[in-house]
Amino acid sequence: MICNWTTTGKPYRNYSLNYSYGKIKKECKNYSTESGYNIGCRIENVTDMYFKEFFTLLIDANTSTEIKNKFKVHNLVKPNPPFNLVVTNTSNNQLKLTWNVTMKLSCLQFDIKYKSNKQTNWMIASIQDKLFFDVPSVDPKKLYTFYVRSKKNIYCGTTDLWSEWSLPAYWGQNDSATRLSWNDKGNSRRLQAQLQ
Repeated sequence: MICNWTTTGKPYRNYSLNYSYGKIKKECKNYSTESGYNIGCRIENVTDMYFKEFFTLLIDANTSTEIKNKFKVHNLVKPNPPFNLVVTNTSNNQLKLTWNVTMKLSCLQFDIKYKSNKQTNWMIASIQDKLFFDVPSVDPKKLYTFYVRSKKNIYCGTTDLWSEWSLPAYWGQNDSATRLSWNDKGNSRRLQAQLQ
């Protein structure tokens, strides 16, 4: 988990961070810095604090300024983007898009956006509790591009924080798409994204 307290502009105070949850109290050991000022803290092993109240205390030793906050961590989670998108031709004019995630599946919902090279608007579908999406009625003479993003669902928190969109996956034909590599059937493409 990353806690940031300066997101824009030049920092003007050098805070240190103390935090607590349950009976555990700690001081930050791994600061993010900018221009010599602490602007954030990376906190490891957050699963044991996930559904507990999380208290922070920012301290500026030079001015004796203290800023206290209380959070519910499970409401502040922004997932990593889905990765390893694979498009498979399941039947005539029907595709299956699959992907992987780093979080527990039952806590996630997904947006899938896709379009062909002949369309200007993205088609968007939303699903939950599945790592696949069936795409009906495609034209094999068009090149399709797919992206997936995720966020926590209502059963595991309340947040508006979506992941970034995944790296794209492609399927179909395009005379100018010489940059794509195709499998031996010429109809599916697999891209892998590295976890950050």
